[in-house]
Amino acid sequence: MRCIPKPTEADEPDAFKRWKKRHPRAKYSSFHNVRAKTALKESLVKRQKYLCCYCESRVTSETSHIEHIEPQYGGLSEKTMEYSNMAISCIKDPKKFEEENDLSGIGVLRDGYLHCGHARGTLPAVSPYDPLCSRLFAYSFSGEIKVNPGLVNPDEIAIARETIDNLRLNVPPLVAVRKIAMFETVRMLESGAAAESILREINGRLPPFVSSAEAAVAAWKMSVGREEAYGAHA
Repeated sequence: MRCIPKPTEADEPDAFKRWKKRHPRAKYSSFHNVRAKTALKESLVKRQKYLCCYCESRVTSETSHIEHIEPQYGGLSEKTMEYSNMAISCIKDPKKFEEENDLSGIGVLRDGYLHCGHARGTLPAVSPYDPLCSRLFAYSFSGEIKVNPGLVNPDEIAIARETIDNLRLNVPPLVAVRKIAMFETVRMLESGAAAESILREINGRLPPFVSSAEAAVAAWKMSVGREEAYGAHA
């Protein structure tokens, strides 16, 4: 999970600002204005470089949903219309997701394939706007996200574990694509591609699973460094 700069009211799209001004006491549950909601989603997607705020899979306005960092709690939250409490998470419609991924016959196991915002519900997870989030996790070439073994603070270890479990970041589809991303990164490095070109932002879009790719780059550089050191002393 990469740290995303926290949005402010100044970043709000104009259509969203105007709707809130006309409905000062509205909750998100009554926010049905198509133009304002479309502008809101597009602005958040662009801020996140077209990546899910949690798993870093590629998202667009059409394939994602608006996630509330502090959950709505059935409308009880006072932050349901705060721009700084919103982010973009993958999977727009859980039911459609199950149908498209042919999970209808899996029975009770099918929910295990959901992940990120729809899987979390109101369970605790570190905010992608928290600068702490980027150092909580480690990325394995198996494709799994793990608690950073360098953590010593019990509270940090606990929230890292809760985040992985509650967002279901290690469901099989995510593990598979992260593994591909990491090995593909190494393949490109070994073919002579520069790390900066692999990780670069193109047209406002970061590569999917960029944190996994960054971990692969770091591991590759360390491996090359050890080989060079060994050769120098051979």
